[in-house]
Amino acid sequence: MVLLPVQIIVICSALCALVTSSPLPQDESFAIIPYNYGYEVQDPETNNFQNKAEIKTSEGDVYGSYSVLMPDGYIYTTTYNVTGDSGYVSRLVKTLAQQEVLPEPRTAA
Repeated sequence: MVLLPVQIIVICSALCALVTSSPLPQDESFAIIPYNYGYEVQDPETNNFQNKAEIKTSEGDVYGSYSVLMPDGYIYTTTYNVTGDSGYVSRLVKTLAQQEVLPEPRTAA
């Protein structure tokens, strides 16, 4: 059976009418489950230093930050929040990592 172009148009129109006439989903409300978590990595052997922390309040707002020490010697810290209808808002700060100050070597007296 070969469909003619007119038959294809009729079938597509019927499907479109069926899809557009179906009821739209209702606004579903989900329970807000507050949480908080965080972690930190301090591995001098591999020079891997990073951390992250995040909280979600009972109102559904989310606040957090994460930092990482990069090979260029700077710490990159991103802070972010999602509150109300504002969407994801972030800020990146670059700071020079403090260098460990070693004592001067002692000479034999």
